[in-house]
Amino acid sequence: MLHYLDVMIGFAFTMLVIALAVTAMVQAIPIYMRNLKGEALERGLSDLLVRILPGLEAHAGVIVGRILRDPLLSAPRTGLATWVLKRLSNPAAEQRPRSGVVQREEFVRLLLDFVAQDDTPDELQAVKDARARIKAMLADLGLTDPKDLLQRIRTRIANLELQNPDWSSSQRASKAILEAFMAGPGKDFMAKLVGWFDQTIDRVDAAYTSRVRTWTAMFSIALVVVLHLDTFDLMARLNADSALRDKVVASAVASMEKGDFAPPQAGSAAGETQAMTCARQHLAGPSASRGLDAYADCMGLAEATRLELVSWPQDLKAWAARWEPLSFALLLQLLGMSLSISLLSLGAPFWYATLSNLIKLRSTISQKEEAARVERQTTAQAG
Repeated sequence: MLHYLDVMIGFAFTMLVIALAVTAMVQAIPIYMRNLKGEALERGLSDLLVRILPGLEAHAGVIVGRILRDPLLSAPRTGLATWVLKRLSNPAAEQRPRSGVVQREEFVRLLLDFVAQDDTPDELQAVKDARARIKAMLADLGLTDPKDLLQRIRTRIANLELQNPDWSSSQRASKAILEAFMAGPGKDFMAKLVGWFDQTIDRVDAAYTSRVRTWTAMFSIALVVVLHLDTFDLMARLNADSALRDKVVASAVASMEKGDFAPPQAGSAAGETQAMTCARQHLAGPSASRGLDAYADCMGLAEATRLELVSWPQDLKAWAARWEPLSFALLLQLLGMSLSISLLSLGAPFWYATLSNLIKLRSTISQKEEAARVERQTTAQAG
């Protein structure tokens, strides 16, 4: 029983390490450097503006982009992303990244602030055109003085704070904005915004999740192909090699006890992800420290490579030599790699929980077997 349980522990340990590496790469490249959440939010809010103000199609993206890059929402761009973008001569390196989160009250106030501002000489012509267009459209709805409306909202928020100090800032802002709009000619505009904003954010979250899953699948496929991670081969090696199996189980138990591979909590904020730190140290550092092996080890693959559960090919020739010749063996290898990709899609939290449960089960079974062994010895001695 322990034999097969140890095989499963070794397999789950390998899947966990690879899944964490995939998660780290997804966090570093599409999420942080490409800012998928900010892109999705910009598209969603642009669609919302066009829905509320038909005819704004050519300018909605510019307006929303300015709002999401406002200093009140977006922190300055720092870290590895800035380093990469500057070396690519990308103008985005000098811009603030799009915020991935905005509340309805923040969006309304920043939109009014954008409309109320005067054009400045250093602004792009596209920004000036967008401001002129939305200002004219709001004027057609009767909102001819957005600056006065914004000032009345701010004053009402301050009064509500005096009257209801126990309210949250979001509650005060929401009440002040609704009062200001619903008492004037902007009633229809605000009614549409209130009715569709939450639905828009839900669609943004769904689109973002879908894109993250796509990127996760892509990185999983890449790692499985590069490492030749064949589920059937890995299970066979763990089943046949007792020394490897014992080393993997010991390493898995020690790592779980220390909490080395605990996945980050959902929604936790980290300044720089593990993959970004590793990339800065081993891919963007001095030539002596560069290397894919060092980068992979830094991301959590060190234990798996040290135990020879997986290994990085030294060159293209060595990678090609791992493929089976065209035969049934190749078909079985491809099937095993496809299964590995599918299992990695379950995610690091799943494999962490699985490994934790397997280790607990092993401890329980081991204690029962030890008690049974002692009982047998006692009975034999008594006889």
